[in-house]
Amino acid sequence: MNVFKEYYNIKDHPILLFVSLSCIAVILTYIIPCIQDKFISTLVASFSIFTALLFNLLLLLIDMIKGVKSDDRIESRKRNQKIKLKLLEKCMKIISASILFSIIEIVLLLLLSCDYSKFIMFEDRTIIYTIVRFFFHFFTYLFILLFINSLFSILEKIHLLISKEIENKNEDFKGIAL
Repeated sequence: MNVFKEYYNIKDHPILLFVSLSCIAVILTYIIPCIQDKFISTLVASFSIFTALLFNLLLLLIDMIKGVKSDDRIESRKRNQKIKLKLLEKCMKIISASILFSIIEIVLLLLLSCDYSKFIMFEDRTIIYTIVRFFFHFFTYLFILLFINSLFSILEKIHLLISKEIENKNEDFKGIAL
């Protein structure tokens, strides 16, 4: 739960984000009430690949944190290093949340693909079965949307990090004509 809290503390308007994503998830649940098994297996494979890639990105960020120097004497460099550390910290929180969203999504998709008729004696038309199915689909769509939102956040923060790094390197080579 700490990962979720840190993720939403990073966001500017977390309640508005959650409400809007929940509304979109409700609409998707109404429009697409059943996810096909082929699509579920494709989504599970996709989220598994993304999870592995995000773990690797997390390791790269940890390596970048180790490379941040704190003994710079120049004030502008100290400021740049502080900005870089802050961005790296935000990236780590967002990536951790993305990994968690992805894992939850994989579990939800696997639960959706199960055939419960063997375990529970529900008829396909009962209200309880329909409500449970609705909530499974709702949370599936919600976590897909949360994952996509976190990917956009990661992209934004990584872009800022790379831009700052290029800006710093340009300062280093300012006097050299290319």
